[in-house]
Amino acid sequence: MGIPKKLAKLGIIGIKELDYKEVNYIAHEFSEKITSTFLVLQMQYNEILAKILNCKMYYAKMPSNMTKVNYIYEDNSIYIDESINILEPNEQFFHEIIHYLQVLRKNNGKIKKVGLCNFGDFAINGLGINEAIVQYMSARIMKNEEKKSNIYGIKLTTISPNYFPLLTNLMEQIIYYIGENEIIQSTINVNESFKDIFYNTFEEKTNQIIKNFDKILEIKNKLSVETNKQIRKELEKKVCTVYMETQEIMLVKYYEQVIPRLTTMNEIDTYIEKLLKSKAYLGMEEKEEFTGTNFYEKNKQLIMKKFDKQLIKINKRKRRKALIVYNNKIKEFFKKTISYFFS
Repeated sequence: MGIPKKLAKLGIIGIKELDYKEVNYIAHEFSEKITSTFLVLQMQYNEILAKILNCKMYYAKMPSNMTKVNYIYEDNSIYIDESINILEPNEQFFHEIIHYLQVLRKNNGKIKKVGLCNFGDFAINGLGINEAIVQYMSARIMKNEEKKSNIYGIKLTTISPNYFPLLTNLMEQIIYYIGENEIIQSTINVNESFKDIFYNTFEEKTNQIIKNFDKILEIKNKLSVETNKQIRKELEKKVCTVYMETQEIMLVKYYEQVIPRLTTMNEIDTYIEKLLKSKAYLGMEEKEEFTGTNFYEKNKQLIMKKFDKQLIKINKRKRRKALIVYNNKIKEFFKKTISYFFS
């Protein structure tokens, strides 16, 4: 499909291209904000700046059912609604610029990857998790504070209550478990460093987690256009189920993997504290928020038992080592005694 046809199908009407001064302002503003927010990208300031300076940007009339700023992959350009003040970039603006930065194309111009998302010949995988990290980054750049929200009966806390709240909250949980730097680098540099850590952390559950992110995004897109109340209710119930399932998978699998690797009592204490603090990141169904039967409380008890078993193993190893040291000291004592009497 040609670019004019693509834009017409989306309902985007181009008005005029931004001039160099306007693009220059946006490029410097964004480059400064993203590298000062994510220090791991500081050394890439000039690279990011140069890429944005080469971005084609257009003022346009955007349809009411679309976000006010849109990056169009086909012509590698950003379209900005005429009502937007480019001197005051917002969350959506930053979101689309990140999309522009993270596109990796094949030699023939076709898209190979977009950040964490893979474009295969027959399917696109990872669209949901990529949207989640891009929105997380956009919200962080805007310095959004954590806010409590109620999304379809699920109470959660997120820095992005207005855009992709379920996905962003799940991303915040992933970052709580395994850190931020690698995923930020992989999102911008389109490499495999985060993928390796991700699969090493959640192992056989990783693909299910990625698929669930995609499901949530797909249902969210359906909800954005669905008007039938009954169908909306069914979709809301479905997205809640997938969301709750995903965070439970991550919670259980994370500690299942990490606990056998712990070798000291201090490590046990550190990860028990992490388990207790993780509750603040989790979404709870409103009906179960204050009960002791919600998924977190049930799994916490099971995980604590695993901590206890690992602690017993650590103590046994310590006692064995202490006994070996003691026996070696005894042997050494007798050797010295014998040597003394027969010297």
